[in-house]
Amino acid sequence: MEERLGSSREEAARLYLKKHRIMEVMNYLTAQLLYHRPEKPREFLLNILTRIKVAKITAVDFPTLMDDSNLISMFEIMDPANQGFITPVQYKEALKNLGLLGPDEEINEDGEVISKEDFKDDVNRRTLEMWSAF
Repeated sequence: MEERLGSSREEAARLYLKKHRIMEVMNYLTAQLLYHRPEKPREFLLNILTRIKVAKITAVDFPTLMDDSNLISMFEIMDPANQGFITPVQYKEALKNLGLLGPDEEINEDGEVISKEDFKDDVNRRTLEMWSAF
C-alpha cells in the first residue's frame, strides 16, 4: 500500500512538473546563470523572474538567452558547409541544449531537414510556450 501511495505521489509530481514546464524553466535559469556568471546570483535570478512576471502582465517580450542573431549563429555552426539546412538529429540536440525539448517529446530523426528560418521560428515559439506555461 505504501509503495503504491509513493508511486502515485511520484506520478502526480511528474505531471505537475510537466504541466508547468518547471524543468525547462530550471534549465533556462541555470543556463542564464552559467552564461552571465553574476556576482549576486540570487538577485540575478529574482530579476529574471520579475521580468517574466512583467512580461506575462504586459506586452513586453519574455527574457531569452538567445536572440535571433544568436540563433542564426548557432544554426550556422551546425551548418558549416552553408547548405542552408540542418538535420533532424542536429535540431534535436540543439533543442536539448537549449532546454526546449520536452522529456517525452520525440523528434523524427528521419524527417525533413530544418531551414534556418524554421529553426529560428521554432526555437522562439518553444521559448514563448515555455514562459507562457510558467
